[in-house]
Amino acid sequence: MAAKAPTAAPSISLALSTFKGGGGKTVLSLNLAGEFGSQGIKTLLIDCDEQQSLYRWYQTSRARKLLTDDDNIDAISILPKEDFDEKMRSAPPADIHIFDVGGFAHSRAVDVFKRVQAVIIPVILEATSATQAASVSNLLHQIAKQEGREVIPHAAIWNHVDHIAMKSNRAIPEVIKLLNAAKVPTFDTIIRKTTHFSDVGAGYGTLYTKLREIDNNPKLVPSAKKRARESVLDAIDQIKSLNNEFINLISMAA
Repeated sequence: MAAKAPTAAPSISLALSTFKGGGGKTVLSLNLAGEFGSQGIKTLLIDCDEQQSLYRWYQTSRARKLLTDDDNIDAISILPKEDFDEKMRSAPPADIHIFDVGGFAHSRAVDVFKRVQAVIIPVILEATSATQAASVSNLLHQIAKQEGREVIPHAAIWNHVDHIAMKSNRAIPEVIKLLNAAKVPTFDTIIRKTTHFSDVGAGYGTLYTKLREIDNNPKLVPSAKKRARESVLDAIDQIKSLNNEFINLISMAA
């Protein structure tokens, strides 16, 4: 039997990775997919985390009919024992690939990092989150050295941040010091804590799904509908900002 032709390479590919559990990489992955999809860009989510949270979100959202073909999002799962290259060859076509990488250093992370154009590293307000971000950065430098190429562009993003905590949390100076010592760049964008992100992460589509539900809710009076929309749009603006920073990151590298 003739070998199956490889899937055409996407225009853009990125990975969200942190070797610290609870960093929120899965929720950021699906929200970025929702943003790209809202622009009419076909996006493929590739869940390489053995917990399969991202793929489960996709299946649940589809089953609830909260995610449709109009959202321009597909997803596949690649389990640790599965052949990475074979699964990628059989993947549906897409303009953008977003990889969700498991929360520890392993060979699958290397497989992914060798394939993508940039890596986004979610960091929360814990010193261990910074040390694990440094581990991701170190691995990217090792890959570059071994392959004789430039280091894959990467940056940390402050994620799931309570703005009150940002002013008083004693861990913040330590996190910043550790990131600076490891020379891990950080995005200016800060992803703030909100129930909207946890809602969609539980299998309820995307932030744009929430907007549709608000618009189609006959029980909401116009003033309540406006307030609800503004809250969701604020969350969407944060993802748009991260989207722009990611594009700038790979553009500067190019």
